[in-house]
Order: sequence, then structure tokens, then C-alpha cells
Amino acid sequence: MRKFLKTAINLLLSGIIIAGTFLGTGTISSAEGSEGSKIFIPFRSDLVKYVTSNAGNKDIIIQSQWFRLFKEETSTPNWSSTYYGDYTNSSGITLSSKNTQVTYNSSFDPFLYRTINANSDFVSNWINTCPTVFEGYCNNYKVHPVFCDAIVDLTKNGYMLGGGYKKSNNIFEYGFARKDYWDLKVLAILAFRWNDLTTTQQNWCKTYLPYLVFDYESRGSSAIAAKNNNEALYNLMAISNEGFNSSKGQEFFSYANSDNQIRIGELFKNVFSSNGKTGDIRTTDVYLEVNLNGIFGGDADCDYSGSSLGDGDYDWFAYNICFSGDGIWSRIRTFSDGDSSVAILKKEWLLRYYAKHSSNGPSSAVADAMAKQGQTETLVCGSAMMPGCNRSVWDPNKSGFYCPGHRTTGAFTIQKPVGVEYISFTSRARGYKWQIVDTSTGTVISENLESYSVSPTIQLDAKYIWSTSISVYVESYFQSNDSVIGMGSCWAHEEETSVNWTYVVLNQCEVNGHDYQYSYHFDANHKSCTAEGVCRGCGNRKVFVDSSITKSEDSSAYIYTADFAHTPVAPRSTRVEKSTGTYTYRASDKSAISGKTHDFQRESKTYTGSGFTLHTSTSGTCSLAAGYIKPGAKSITVSASGSKNTFTIYNKKGGVIKTITLMSLNQGETKYTFDLRDCSDAQLEGAYVVINMYSENEYFTGLEVGHTAESTSTINFNYITIKY
Repeated sequence: MRKFLKTAINLLLSGIIIAGTFLGTGTISSAEGSEGSKIFIPFRSDLVKYVTSNAGNKDIIIQSQWFRLFKEETSTPNWSSTYYGDYTNSSGITLSSKNTQVTYNSSFDPFLYRTINANSDFVSNWINTCPTVFEGYCNNYKVHPVFCDAIVDLTKNGYMLGGGYKKSNNIFEYGFARKDYWDLKVLAILAFRWNDLTTTQQNWCKTYLPYLVFDYESRGSSAIAAKNNNEALYNLMAISNEGFNSSKGQEFFSYANSDNQIRIGELFKNVFSSNGKTGDIRTTDVYLEVNLNGIFGGDADCDYSGSSLGDGDYDWFAYNICFSGDGIWSRIRTFSDGDSSVAILKKEWLLRYYAKHSSNGPSSAVADAMAKQGQTETLVCGSAMMPGCNRSVWDPNKSGFYCPGHRTTGAFTIQKPVGVEYISFTSRARGYKWQIVDTSTGTVISENLESYSVSPTIQLDAKYIWSTSISVYVESYFQSNDSVIGMGSCWAHEEETSVNWTYVVLNQCEVNGHDYQYSYHFDANHKSCTAEGVCRGCGNRKVFVDSSITKSEDSSAYIYTADFAHTPVAPRSTRVEKSTGTYTYRASDKSAISGKTHDFQRESKTYTGSGFTLHTSTSGTCSLAAGYIKPGAKSITVSASGSKNTFTIYNKKGGVIKTITLMSLNQGETKYTFDLRDCSDAQLEGAYVVINMYSENEYFTGLEVGHTAESTSTINFNYITIKY
């Protein structure tokens, strides 16, 4: 570790010395490098063009110029309105940098990506040189997704990560000024990109979870990983085994199910793998599920057996949630019942299950509840013996007797039937005490144990209606007043208490299954498809997301298919027609071509007898914007006139796909055709073309006196042709 840091810092210092030599003047200069090479230090006005044009260089100079730009832009007012020039952005559009700050501008992140990708020591040098700027990027990772990609790619093989939390080889924790600080910044970025991480990176992140979860349990919204402080770290806790087993387990479970940006399948993956229970998982694509809609979306026929999935739905997973006695499944069941939206899904799956397996065990009770829906059933739950005077008077000629009044109580416990939504009591009691408890969790649902009250009507939450573990305790208080009985009797007798079970009312969709009509939406890049279903009968809505899109093609189109495996959603495909033929773009096509497409410099002088030399030069950059190179491109031909022209095709992150430099002695046309048949459509997605043109000319005098000499330098972009 020390050797690494020493090397990085030495390189950094050499770059600062080189850059600092010229910071005061801002002149274009060259200096000898350690190996005798010429080092170019740009004007301030050329800085933006320099870092964007040379971002992929593997040297300390590009690093030092980034740091120079960061420091000057963030410390000098109106810097970008004083020092500016033309540059080509990451969309292939050539613009002026006037009033455009590069630092913290996500449009320039692809160029940072290229520098980080080319220089493994750039991040460590950056933290040591401009820590505040690096922190600014980390703190706002959501608006710097390409910068996040760079950090992910830098660390994908464990570079700088070491063993993780509190390990001495963790460079981000131990290698910089503030211990226990930079590692948390990088941790948030990796958590933000969780689905793109390698196993090495994910394991590094997991070493922090005990610390993060304990901190959140202890300090709530003030914790490092609280959602209000860092959403990416909160997401990391929400899909972790540590979070699942914590006191915040219900909160994390419900959040993972409700936020489509993270997958509840990732939670299941981490929980089952951490507990050595991956054998419970019949098909691992359950780990891709965004929420529990698909898991409880099956027909509940449970026709799976052995290694067969039957009709291919997730009935096996739903069944285990509902019935398995294993600790993990039981906890998932508790969390499912504790989430109102999941509880409804679980209930509806159970209704379908019981309708198809009504003769099996407790399912008969549910079938009975379905038959009694909306009805009230009254059952005697217990009785109490009321004392009496044990006397009677029926002869009017005999005197009556004084009854001092009597009182008694009776306490009874009964299990609530499945499907009951409302509970009340009936008897001749003066009042009741009660307590309703979910015995599976110990949760008290409703209680009144302080004093006797009139009979309540208690409505149960949806998650308790179909539960088989609801215990009802009721204590009835009976009292008769003291009185003189002239005619009549007072005997000891039993007083009964009845409980009234009112069954939930079900709509036809719940009983017979919803009839969903789905609408589909592919994202702009055809990376995922969202299906939103609306029930034709009751208007209930469900959303499914498939991020496993397959791509195929025929002679005329690319075909993207979302199969929504194991869910009740039908597959859906969309066609993107292939581009065919030849497309040519010229300087007049302003939407496609931007920048300086032509220029010239001319000098002339009359010979008076004294010798002279005329020298002219001109340069310019123009570009073809991203989006004009369509899938299926076979070749790109670029033509421009000048002495020295460089044509470069960049990918969407600013990486060079292909480049060529051509020379012309007479400033004539240079033309080159790039063969793209070895490039995939993914490589060319978002690609753009940059044309750098340069011309120079010299004229040495040798004329008669009085004659005029002239030197002209000309550049001109001619065209770009794309063939499909």
C-alpha cells in the first residue's frame, strides 16, 4: 500500500510542477519530460479543448491539466467567461465552452471516465490534490452516472478495495487524509451501481453492512445510511441479509418491494445464499424480480414437482411463503403479512390455492369462509355460573323475599376462523374486557383490559383476515341488582357469551381471479420493459418489470422481446426497423454537423528586394453528433480537405472506436472509409465522429521586384457517408 501511494504522489508532484510552471502566464509552452519528450502545456483558453481531446492519454500531463482546471474554475470568479474555446462534447456536438463550467458538469463525465480508465492512479492523485472536488462528485453520484461507471470499472477486480471494512489493505480507508471517510464515498457509488458489480465488489460492500445496519438501528434518520442521508446505502441495507434479520427488517422488506429501482429478488438472493439455503430456490431468475407481483401472480395449482416447474409460474415460491415452517420462509411470511400491498397479493393467491385444493387441511376452512362471505355467524364461546338466592315465591298469599343482587365473570379464549373481518360479542353481560392477539408474532391487535365496556365491533386489518393464528380473549361481567321479589324466583344459573364472526366480503375478481389487460412500455434503449395491468372487472392495477430483454433480427428489423418469465404476463416484442441504404451528411446539415467546417488564412506581400517568408496555418474541428449512426451500420466514409486531418469515431463514453490521421501535400482531399462490420451495435450505440483539420503553407520569396507573393492555408469538411 505504501509503495502504491508513494508512486502516485511522486507522479502527482511532477505533474503539478510541470503545470505550475506555466500557470502564471497561461502561455503555450513546451518543456522537457523525464525521457526527453516534449510536453505541451495549453493556454487557459485551450484547457477545455485539451482535456476533452486528450482525455484518454496515459500520462501525468492530462491528470495535471484536469487538476489545474478544477482548481481554477472553482476558485476564480467568471473563469469560464474569460477563458474559453471550442470543444466537442460527448454527444459529438462541437460547442464553445464560454460560460460553461466543466467541474461538476455531468456532460463532461465521459471525459473523466476516459482519464480514469487510462490512468489507474488518477483517482488517488485527485483525492490528494482536489479532495473537495472529488467529494462533490461522490456526494452527487446520482447526477454523475458515467463517473460512477468509471469508479466501478476501476475497482472491478478489487483494485484499491482490499479486504473491506477496517482492513489495512483497503486503500480508500487507510490511504488518504481522513480515515473511515473515502471508503464510505466509494461504497455509496458501488451501492448505486449494485447490479453492475462483480462478486469481488459486492463482497467488499457487504463487509460494511453490520456497521451500517447497527448504526441505522441506533440512530435512525441521523445514521450514515439513512435514506434521507444516502439513498444508495439505504438501498444496500434494504437488500441485505443483515437488514433482513435486523429490527428494521419489515421496513426494509416493504421498501424493497415498493421501489422499482431495486429488486426484491436481490434481497432473496442475499438472504438465501447467506444462510446456505440456495437449494430452496428452484429457478434463480426469481432473483431478477422487482417486486412480489410476479411471485404471487401464479394460478396456485402448484403443479411443480421434482426439478419440473410445471406450468412455469412461481407457485413454489408463493407456497413456501404461505406454508413453510423454515425460519427464513416464516420471516418472509411475517413481512408479507406486515405489508398491506403484499398481504393482498398473498390473500388472493391463497384464495386461488384453496379453491383448487379445498380438501387439504386448513384449506377447507378457507373454502368455508368463501362460502360464508359477508355473513355473520354467532357461536357460544363460553358460559359462567351466576349465583342465586335459590328461593322462589309463587303463592300470592305468601310474603316475598329480599334478593341482594348477584354478580359473576366468565373468561373465555377462542381462535378466530379464517376469513373473518369483524368481531363482536353478544350476551346479557353489563360489559366486556377483551384482547385479540396474533399468536405467531405476539402482536396485540386490539385490547381493553382496564375496565368493562360495552360490546365493541372490531374490524381487523387485511393481513389478519386470512390468518390462522388470531386468538380472541373475552371476559364478560354479569350483574343483577338487589331487589324485593314478591313473586318469582332467584336461582343459580349459567350465563352464556357468544362471539359474532362477520366474514369479509369478496368481490368476484378476488374469488375467480382478476382479468388483467396489460399495456407495455419498452425504455428508450430497449433494456427493460414495463407491463402495467388493469383489471377489467375491478380496476385493480399491477406492475411487472422485465429487465432480461432478448434481441433477435430478421431481414428488415431488430426484434426486442420481454418474456416476463414465470409471471401471468404474456410476452411482448417490439420491432425497430433497420436502416438501409446510404446516408450522407454535409456542412449544410446543421442538425447533424456542428463546429468549424471550413476556414482559411491568407497572407500576401510585395517583393521590394528584401527576402521574406510567408507562413499561414489554420485549424478547425467539426463533428457528427450521436444518434446518426444507426444499428447495422457497415461503414463510415469521412472526407475533408487540408494538410493533416484526423478522423475519429468515439463511443458514448468518449472511448476511441477507430481513428486515422491522413496527410495531403497540396491541402487536397483526404478520404477514409472505416469498416464497421467488426463493431457490434452496442459498441456503436451513442457513437459520434470528430474531424480535426489542419493546414499550413509557406512561400519563400524569389520574385522580381514589385511582384506580389501570397500564401494560403485552407481547411474544409466535405462529407460523411454511412452505409447500411
